[in-house]
Amino acid sequence: MVKLEEVSLDHVEEEEYSESDSSSVYSSDDDEDDVDNIESILDRIWALQDVIPAKTRKSIADKCSAVYDFGKASTKFLGNSAWVLTTSALLLVLPLMIELEHEQGLIEYEKMQQQSTQMLSQPSGQQQKKQASGIVPPGF
Repeated sequence: MVKLEEVSLDHVEEEEYSESDSSSVYSSDDDEDDVDNIESILDRIWALQDVIPAKTRKSIADKCSAVYDFGKASTKFLGNSAWVLTTSALLLVLPLMIELEHEQGLIEYEKMQQQSTQMLSQPSGQQQKKQASGIVPPGF
């Protein structure tokens, strides 16, 4: 438990310092001595155990635990959902894209064959006119 000690008013007045002494309060010599006396944050939080009633501490701990459990479950659900969506997309969309690209290649191949059959079936006079006008890319 905490032990309370009464301090007399005379004792406090003796410890007051003048304005000229205030500059010496922030000197580095005093800082070195106070390093050993400084409480850590953990010590201060541990000391709150005596101030906060057990019922309130339990309530705070339960609420923090509930928030932690909810966050953990939400993260796990989101991770599993992301896994399902990405694997489904890979299994369903990737083969579709490959097939569409294959079909596009077949269409281009058929166009090239049609152009080559048209060039072979044209009379030789028309071929000479095309060759005289220069190189024409396919499709023009």
